[in-house]
Amino acid sequence: MKTKITLAIVASLFVATLAAQTHGAEKRSSTIHNPNHLLFSPFYFFDGTFMITYERLFASGSLRVSPSIKLQNLSDEFYSQREGWGLDVGYKLFLNPRPHKVNFYMGPYALYKNINVKELTPSFESLFKQYQTNTYNILGLGVDTGVKFIFGRFTMDISLGGGIRYAYIDGYTFKNSESTWFDEAYKGIVPRGNLSFGIAF
Repeated sequence: MKTKITLAIVASLFVATLAAQTHGAEKRSSTIHNPNHLLFSPFYFFDGTFMITYERLFASGSLRVSPSIKLQNLSDEFYSQREGWGLDVGYKLFLNPRPHKVNFYMGPYALYKNINVKELTPSFESLFKQYQTNTYNILGLGVDTGVKFIFGRFTMDISLGGGIRYAYIDGYTFKNSESTWFDEAYKGIVPRGNLSFGIAF
């Protein structure tokens, strides 16, 4: 009888220890090392835009916030100057249950931009060049797909996606009906892509 009781106690302790170890392993597996990521996008520099991204990783995905500042002085026939700011937010849903070195993802995004554009005003009555400033308010919604790499404290992100964009303008402009998808005045479906590098901490 005592032997059975002793075996039962030992078995209970073994099961309890195994359960505790399993729970601890699950807790450790759900721990994300360096969940904060700070990235920049170098290709936006060619458009006169400085964009930096803060990303917070979770077990199933990440939340992304990307503020930007635009300062651009163009030397074209319109002598355009563009300046303003923007905010792009999105959520990445990882196809894997928790972050790995290579993570495929898909998720929605939303953006807003406020851009002031100084342009040459078409005038047939004056011999002097006249300029006007139009304010573009741009709204966008869509879906991004991509792959995120995490190698220790180095992280890289490649994305492709697209969605709809709507722009409304304060002021008068002749280029509204002739705009293409990379112009501020464009309204419609737009593609987009990005390549960014950063650090994890």
